[in-house]
Amino acid sequence: MIFGIKGRILVGVGIFAGALIAFYLAIYLPGIRYRETLNFKILQQNARLIKLKEKFVELKRLKEENQKIRQKLVSLEGKLKGTETSFLYELGIRGRIYRIEYLDITPLSRIEEKYYFRTPVKIHLYGKYHNLGMLISDMIKRGGAGSFTIDDILLKSSSKKGYTIEGNLTLSLYRYKEPSFPGSVVMSRIGSLPGDNLKETTRRKR
Repeated sequence: MIFGIKGRILVGVGIFAGALIAFYLAIYLPGIRYRETLNFKILQQNARLIKLKEKFVELKRLKEENQKIRQKLVSLEGKLKGTETSFLYELGIRGRIYRIEYLDITPLSRIEEKYYFRTPVKIHLYGKYHNLGMLISDMIKRGGAGSFTIDDILLKSSSKKGYTIEGNLTLSLYRYKEPSFPGSVVMSRIGSLPGDNLKETTRRKR
């Protein structure tokens, strides 16, 4: 016999140990690495799902906010007509650009003056001082939507996150009357505020 009993045992143990090492290197260790890689990918996918869920919640919030703005605009359009509605629509659009948050916009009863109609509007808002100035300046430049004046403005520091001021404004929107007396009369405004001189030119009928 080539090997004795002891030699056979040693050979058997060696073969078994070799098989274990081969199994560990060829199957078990790659399996561990694969599971680690798979777990890492699962963690990545979970992180993406969490981000997608957060974006979905944010999108839903923005849709609800947009719906509220639309409802508010519909309500305002029911109260105002013509240039006044256009002005408030522009005010809402520009407010979003300059990050102004309107808590309330309340048009009051229209007042009839000699040459024009005046509609007071009370506005409660949050914003930043510089942004509010830019909004007002922008609306003045866009005066085609209807002339207006700022009758009263009260600003105070805001504790709301993202804003530095809380403001209460009272505006007056103006719409000039069409001539209602006989004859063809052309009225041209010199300036855009009430109280400015009105030039009247009467054309005689030939």
